[in-house]
Amino acid sequence: MIENQQKNKTGLLPHYCKKIGVAVMVLAFIPLITIKSADIQIAQGHKELLRLMAMNMFILGLLFVAWAKDKVEDETTIALRLKSLGFAFIWATLLVILKPFTDVIFKNPIEVESAQGLVISMLFFHLLLYHFQKKGRQLKNTKH
Repeated sequence: MIENQQKNKTGLLPHYCKKIGVAVMVLAFIPLITIKSADIQIAQGHKELLRLMAMNMFILGLLFVAWAKDKVEDETTIALRLKSLGFAFIWATLLVILKPFTDVIFKNPIEVESAQGLVISMLFFHLLLYHFQKKGRQLKNTKH
């Protein structure tokens, strides 16, 4: 058991958790799609609860994908992951600060960013940035 803890000093999930995360994200929306396509009537309170649970499952799936190791995890991928997490945090902070101003500019009612929306935005931003950084690294390595 101590050997496993020493092998995973990064605290990341095993690589197969990416697939689990994608499955959880897909499964999160199946009940919503089924209810919508079958035109099932649900009380408003139940509808909001179902939406909340689906969004939380989607966030959990995104977290699994974002926090799972790559097939090849080395110092460079860890540095890229840390850099993209830092930029995702900056992105979320700017989003919270700037969104009310954009609402005023476009004459929309001022809305506070929901916690779920903020977390989804951060995770998507992190995953996209990390992916493009890895691709850029791979392209740079193949040119040499």
